[in-house]
Amino acid sequence: MIQIRTERLIPAKKWQILRFIMRVQDFPTIMPNVKECRVLKKYFRSAITEWHVLMDGLELRWKQEDEIDTTKFEIRFRAIEGDLAHFQGRWMLSETKGGSTQVSVEVTAKIGIPMVEDVIESVIGARIQKNFDSMLEVIAEELTKRSYQNRRSAQPCGLRGFAVIGHPYNLAHLVQYFRHYNPDFQMPSQEFLRTLFDLAPAYASYTLHHYRSKTGKSTQGYFIMCPIIPDTLKLDPQRVIEKVIQSCKVAEKMGVGIATLGGFASIAAERFADQLEKTVHIPLTTGNTFTVAMVVDGIKKAAKLMGLDLARAKVTIIGGTGDIGSACARILCREVSELTLTGRNELNLVVAQKMLTVLGKAGVFTSTNNNDAVKERDIVIAAASSTGTIVDIKAFKSGAIISDVGYPKNISYSLAKRDDILVFSGGICSVPSPFNVGFNIGLPSRDVLYGCFAEAAILEFERIYENYSWGRGHITPEKVDEIRQIGQKHGFELAPFFWGNRLITKEEIQEIRSRSA
Repeated sequence: MIQIRTERLIPAKKWQILRFIMRVQDFPTIMPNVKECRVLKKYFRSAITEWHVLMDGLELRWKQEDEIDTTKFEIRFRAIEGDLAHFQGRWMLSETKGGSTQVSVEVTAKIGIPMVEDVIESVIGARIQKNFDSMLEVIAEELTKRSYQNRRSAQPCGLRGFAVIGHPYNLAHLVQYFRHYNPDFQMPSQEFLRTLFDLAPAYASYTLHHYRSKTGKSTQGYFIMCPIIPDTLKLDPQRVIEKVIQSCKVAEKMGVGIATLGGFASIAAERFADQLEKTVHIPLTTGNTFTVAMVVDGIKKAAKLMGLDLARAKVTIIGGTGDIGSACARILCREVSELTLTGRNELNLVVAQKMLTVLGKAGVFTSTNNNDAVKERDIVIAAASSTGTIVDIKAFKSGAIISDVGYPKNISYSLAKRDDILVFSGGICSVPSPFNVGFNIGLPSRDVLYGCFAEAAILEFERIYENYSWGRGHITPEKVDEIRQIGQKHGFELAPFFWGNRLITKEEIQEIRSRSA
């Protein structure tokens, strides 16, 4: 006798899943393995159905009797004729504390053909198992898709919480992560560790229970580990986007309302936006709009502390054609004297230059050489994400203000010493509740957070479940003002200035100002 059992946690209510399973006539349109399914007779709590199913190359046909127990949330089925001598089982639904439903399927089957049965039983059993695994996968996918489609309707969609999808910023950070959970962790070879991490699927690493807004609202947050190391992007971009999609699916299974893509996950998403939109249902944001708000606020505050008139300032944006850099440029071109953009693609720079010249009063220039572009500049926004050095710290003029926005932070964690410039980690905010995901995420305190991570929490508190920061070049000054105001409402505001892990005091800023005078 073939015996199989399979189960799946599905983020939906029992009655939703039961109703879905009872509509077997819809299965051929959504399940590739079900070629035909007809309801021959229907009674109050039972039915006779006819099936034609392709189980991994094995065609099976049968008629079965279905009995529905709405009190126990079970469906029992038994073949009354067909290709198999015996085929029966049951679907069992049990709701979990988190509101999801554990769906279990038990099946027994017998081929009924002498001699052949003994040698092929395990093969047929594996195909039946695969068939029901596939059916559960489709049910989960369809119900997840419907819950996100209903998020703007009058129906309660049952979605709640936010997810932060992140990754280590380099190999050393990954080792730190492992040693947080096991202080005695011994580093294997780099090649083995990279391969092992690449083989790992995305997973929920930590849950922030009862994460609170300044208003008193409370929600749940999840840190989802996307197992990539930034230089993996150079090796196989397609593999990276697969990991990003896996991470989004983890969030969907939890019924999360909004997810933000941190670091290089958002860069990969920009390249493969079409693929993501076809396969992922959860609303996504890169968090770049709130990051831009924090960058601009930080620049304005730093200029005031350094006694710099913003209207007369000369500004360079490294990575000025990227999503964050270009948004900062669209805002600052209206407020500063000169604006220089750097990038690797000269054509993109020319297009950006023409647009900014029309938008603002600033003289707009371009360069493909970062070191040349920052010389004699009052303000530098380093918005290019790179695992290597993007600019020589010696190139900055005395008294310069440098906002290090990229991920990982490149300049603000540099070991080079300059006591006549103000360097700080840009795009980070203070939070209303400590953001503790159980390990170091590269910030100096749990009371501050990357703007891209914070945006997901801000949107969750307002139940704004939409692709908020999505697609390069769509961040407007009006949208930056909107997310800034919503953030302030919930207690997300500009963070103090940090140079690496060290808090920069007002007295130190005054000393920097006096040295550069």
